[in-house]
Order: sequence, then C-alpha cells, then structure tokens
Amino acid sequence: MTTYSRRAGSIAVTTLAAILLASCGTGQRDTGAEPANDANDAAGTDDSDARQDPNDARITVPASYRGAGQRLHNVGPDTVRVLSTTGVAAICLDRPGRVTINEVVPETSAGEIRVEAFAFTPWRSSGNRSATPLPGGPVVLDRAAACVADDPHARNDAEALAGLQLRVRKVGHQTATAEQLVLRYTSGGHPYEFSMRYSIALCAPDDPTTRECQPVG
Repeated sequence: MTTYSRRAGSIAVTTLAAILLASCGTGQRDTGAEPANDANDAAGTDDSDARQDPNDARITVPASYRGAGQRLHNVGPDTVRVLSTTGVAAICLDRPGRVTINEVVPETSAGEIRVEAFAFTPWRSSGNRSATPLPGGPVVLDRAAACVADDPHARNDAEALAGLQLRVRKVGHQTATAEQLVLRYTSGGHPYEFSMRYSIALCAPDDPTTRECQPVG
C-alpha cells in the first residue's frame, strides 16, 4: 500500500508540473482573433489584412449608404453593357490620399459577369455614360478631401465623392446576377480589398424564373 501511494504521488506531481509548464507558454506570440468587421454592414466591408499600414488611405462609402444596383432586361449572350453608380452609390476615401484600383470583380450568384473596364466619374455629373472613356487597366482615385459626412449641402462633397462606371459583359445565354462588387486596390504600396454592396442583374430574354428579372409591382 505504501509503495502504491508513493508512486501515485509521484505521478501526480509530474502531471502538475507539466500543466504548470504548459500554462507558462513557450514564448510564442498570442494569436488571438483580431476584431472583425461588422458582417451586417450593408454598405460594404474592408476585407484587407488588418496588419497593413494604418496611415494608408482606404476606400469607403458614406455612412448612410445601404446598397444600390441595376437590373437590365433582354440582355443577350455575350452582350456588353455600361453601368454607372453616379447618383446612387458614391465611393470615397477615409482620409486624403491616393489609391490605385487594379480590378473590380462582381461576386456573382448566378451566371458570369465580366468587368472589362472601369473608371471614376464626378459625383455631380449628369451620368452620361458615353462621356467617360473606359480604356481598361488600373484607375487612380486621388482625393484631397476625405469622405464627407452625410450632408447633401456639404461644401466639399464634390471633391470627396466619386461614381464608378463599369463596362460589363454577360457571358453565356443564362441570366447573370451579382450581389456586390469587390474593388481590389493598392494604397501606399500595400494591397487592399473593399466589398461594396451593389447588385447587378443582366437578365436573359424572356427569363420567367429569376427573381431579380421579374416585373416590379
């Protein structure tokens, strides 16, 4: 009985020592989760790595924006259309600065929508889609003013806000829909992404089933 008790006590002491050593750690950095973006933000979310430079200008939208979009009917296969967010969806920077947008990607829920070219347009323009050239390639957004407060009479809103114009192609015969646009850009030499709530529906002719393509009312 005495031998058994000593062995049990030795095992208990060894186990306790192992637990205490483990609790002290091994010198590794704590990799606890960083605060996440609000997934319920209807305007958009910054999906970039939180470890990038906090001094870089970042793309954002006005606080009141809750999403917008366009639906086009009778869009045939391999058809090109030009869309514009001017007047309905403004884009701006969270501080004065310069960013380069390299790619705009629709997150499609059906079919395929391909962005062939894009450009920024003045927020107070008439929205004439033929007035803005869309040569393709990266586009620079340079703003001396940050995103303004939600005041329609703000003096510097025209300096801060911009519309986005897209040349898109519906690939294939079926209807193509997207729920948001992902803007991939660089700022201060670092890569970032901004997901903007902007829906697109390119409806195939006589599509009777897709909800986005059904008559309103």
